[in-house]
Amino acid sequence: MLKNIKKFWAKQDSLERKLFWSILIVVTGVASFSAIFTIIEGINSAASLCSVGCSVVCIMIAFIAVQTGLYNQCYLVMCCILSCFMMPLLFLFCGGITSGMPLYCITSLSLIAFAQGRFKVPAFIFSLGIQSATFAATWAYPDLLVAQLDHDAAYLDILVTHLLTGFTLFSIGTFSLRAYSHERENTTKLQNQLDHLSMRDPLTKLYNRRHLLNYLENAIWNRRQDFYLAMLDIDDFKRINYTYGQDFGDEVIRAVGHLLQKNEDEMSGECVARYGCEKYMYVINAGSEVEAYAKVEAFRKAIRNLTFENYPQVSLTVSGGFVPCFSRGFADVKQMLIKVDSLRIEAKQQGKNQIRNMVE
Repeated sequence: MLKNIKKFWAKQDSLERKLFWSILIVVTGVASFSAIFTIIEGINSAASLCSVGCSVVCIMIAFIAVQTGLYNQCYLVMCCILSCFMMPLLFLFCGGITSGMPLYCITSLSLIAFAQGRFKVPAFIFSLGIQSATFAATWAYPDLLVAQLDHDAAYLDILVTHLLTGFTLFSIGTFSLRAYSHERENTTKLQNQLDHLSMRDPLTKLYNRRHLLNYLENAIWNRRQDFYLAMLDIDDFKRINYTYGQDFGDEVIRAVGHLLQKNEDEMSGECVARYGCEKYMYVINAGSEVEAYAKVEAFRKAIRNLTFENYPQVSLTVSGGFVPCFSRGFADVKQMLIKVDSLRIEAKQQGKNQIRNMVE
């Protein structure tokens, strides 16, 4: 039984549904207990039938909600029935102001606050008007009350009502906060996943071009003194892709990206990104240009050692451009990118498998 309940609860995939079931279960339980208490208290049969009616209404609303999927609308209808009809009738049947019914009336009004949609405020105003009119009518015409409780019965009824309404509000508040917390965790998790996907290239899992450009503009440019930028391009990739197929071409792109990522030191602000089809960008943090250039050269040489099980005859090389981010010739990131790309093209034109820098 408990397992089925947990399974059912897990299927409630929205805050709206979780609130609906939490509140409906609590209200149904309290209404049922109230019906039992009115029978024990012996007020009158009408009061007992009305309390039972509250439970029946909740069960019917639950059935309709499951069948139609209109949880919010069904919840608002339930609140209106309770506030506009059931509570005023119980107020008349159970002793009016001498009983604990005013507490039930206030609780029924507060439940409307959990509804959603444009009809929530009108429903609250209408329910408040109905209950206020009932209070005023019984004040002007006391004979409208079916029963009036004596001193001891009134205290007992108010005590029980106080306990039940306190339990109701506490339970609903607890369930609501828990459901909201769970919904917020899911939303945060989804947002983190979306943020991750928006920054990453789906094939290589490296940072994508959009993130790199933002990173250069917002993180590197204002503290570029220790940073260098390399653009790297797989030589003859189109021939490899055409000869061995696109699947193998994707494998090559992933392998080169993975090898380049091994050199990345994110703690120092370095960033490796896939810039285009077979192009990569490497933002390097180093104490000198010689040190930074050595990192790029080490990667270029390491590419020659890449092997592929299905195509052992394939040997890769890369060509690229290398620039210091702090060069006086760059007025902005755009000029820096244009320069490093021109050096990459020079490397391609002058024999490939080399890294061109600004000094050469």
